[in-house]
Amino acid sequence: MGVGETRRKDRDEVKVAAMPKPPAKPFAAKPFDWMEPRRNPNRPPIEAAGRAAMYRTEIEERAALLGRLGHGRDQARLRLLGNLAWDFAPAARPLDDKDVDGILDRVFGTSSNGKTAPRAKGSPR
Repeated sequence: MGVGETRRKDRDEVKVAAMPKPPAKPFAAKPFDWMEPRRNPNRPPIEAAGRAAMYRTEIEERAALLGRLGHGRDQARLRLLGNLAWDFAPAARPLDDKDVDGILDRVFGTSSNGKTAPRAKGSPR
C-alpha cells in the first residue's frame, strides 16, 4: 500500500458529528468583551460634581482677572452673570446669582457694611 492510501484511511476515520457546528450568524454575539460597555453607575454624579467645581473655579478666575484689570465689583458681577447667561440656558446654569455674589465677595473682599475692604500692601487694585 502506498502512502496516499494510508492518509485516505486516516481521513475516513474522522467523525464529523463530533465537531462543533459554527453559529448561524458569525457575529451575532459580540466576540470581544471590550465591545460591550461596562459603565460605573456612580460615574455621572462624580462627573457632575467635577463639572460644578470646574465652573466655580472658572468664575473665580474670571472675577480675579476682572479685578486685576481694574473693573469694580458691580461691573464684574454684570459681566460674569452675562457670561453665564450666554453660555447656559436659564434652567441649566451651574451657578446661581448667590453663588456668583459669594465668589465676588471672596475675590473683591467686602466687609460686613457692604463697603470694599481696604487693600493689603502689594495686593492687586
